[in-house]
Amino acid sequence: MTSGMGKIFGTSGIRGNIEDINPEFAMNLGRALGTMLNGSGHVMVGTDARTSREMLSRAFISGILSTGVDVSFLGVAPMPTVAFSSTFPSVDVSVIITASHNPPSDNGFKFFINGREFIRDEEIKIESALQNKSFTVSDWSNVGRTRDYVIKADYLRYIKKFLLSRGDMSDGTKVLIDLANGAATGYTPSLLHDLGFNVVTLNSHPDGHFPGRPAEPSPGNLSETMKIMADSDYAVALCHDGDGDRLAVIDETGKFIDQNRVIALFALDEVLRRGSGVVVVSIDTSSVIDEVVTKANGEVIRTPLGSLQEQFVTARSSEIVFASEPWKPIFTEIGHWMDGVVGAARFAQLMDERGNGSCQRLMSLIPEYPMLREHIACPDRFKPLFMQSILKTLPEVIPGAERVLDVDGVRVDCADGSYVLVRVSGTEPKARLYAGAPTKQSLDRVVTVARDVMRTALESAKSSSL
Repeated sequence: MTSGMGKIFGTSGIRGNIEDINPEFAMNLGRALGTMLNGSGHVMVGTDARTSREMLSRAFISGILSTGVDVSFLGVAPMPTVAFSSTFPSVDVSVIITASHNPPSDNGFKFFINGREFIRDEEIKIESALQNKSFTVSDWSNVGRTRDYVIKADYLRYIKKFLLSRGDMSDGTKVLIDLANGAATGYTPSLLHDLGFNVVTLNSHPDGHFPGRPAEPSPGNLSETMKIMADSDYAVALCHDGDGDRLAVIDETGKFIDQNRVIALFALDEVLRRGSGVVVVSIDTSSVIDEVVTKANGEVIRTPLGSLQEQFVTARSSEIVFASEPWKPIFTEIGHWMDGVVGAARFAQLMDERGNGSCQRLMSLIPEYPMLREHIACPDRFKPLFMQSILKTLPEVIPGAERVLDVDGVRVDCADGSYVLVRVSGTEPKARLYAGAPTKQSLDRVVTVARDVMRTALESAKSSSL
């Protein structure tokens, strides 16, 4: 990310090291937002628990106020809560200062309007003002004002109403919640307790150093939580990232549940409730989602990573009953934001209702297929030619190829339910391979072919660049 120049938004807002995401940048970003709002209106601002939150929030808010726009400050709050605040009639835009699951040295900004993240057209307005430094400047008598706003009760009341429309109160099922020392600390435990669960917490004091574990709830980072689960009587562990938009699940034996199966579970539940509906997922998700959703009379649409929000401004938006990237569920009945807090509570409810208090029994409803994720080195200068070769070759050689998607890389879906996706990283010099299949044999077959195609494509790209 280059401060004030060109494209600064990535696939999930603005993120970077504190050397780039600094007070000067934050102030100008606030000025750019106020300029986008034509120097009037009301903005909500919240933060996660990172150590740089006060430095950046004060600079950002100062920039907004200088344009004549008012600010309500939410303090430390989960990303879903800040997104929820953007649905208030009096609020024009809500912003959270967060780097989600990134290392503690990073920070960033994510913008919301009417309950959804900014889409590209809105991001461009911010980038244009930053690049041109063409900021609205308020007269001294009309600068914006700021106040504090406590939003926790509003948010929990809103989502609890949704959850009780989906399921009943628990009779005391014991759950462990790993909060990553993040912004959801005061939210998810309170919600689950209010729903009748017996709640035990881990890493449950906000601390921007993330002393308990890294903020990303990946299997490697959750090894200690998995050990605790294996030696305990908890029915499930529900695990967050730094700002609470992500949910990871560990069953009662200490096994990490694949994200695709969690998405499939939520999607199936929402489609069954309506008898049909559209489920939107990112390009890197498993065909197990297609299998369970299609059987329930639903439809699956895949989009590039970071572009789920674009679907909520299309003609078919009213048909979307659920959406998700890995880790990040969107329950469209409450809003169009990613919400790990609601996801944690809804998973616990489903475990009570359909799993009789057992995570393993609940997940037996969703098939478990072998998967693979790996990468090879691919310098940025070779990526365009590499992907051209992949698009030309991969669909022709994958056994049983039935459908090809090239919206974000090249994905080939096969007649037997197996799939492969090859895409280049937008942030690292890597090319990634994702694959899944109903059997280990079919997985090995498509992976062997894909690896060979990737190797040949990289060699060809290097040769052509000489």
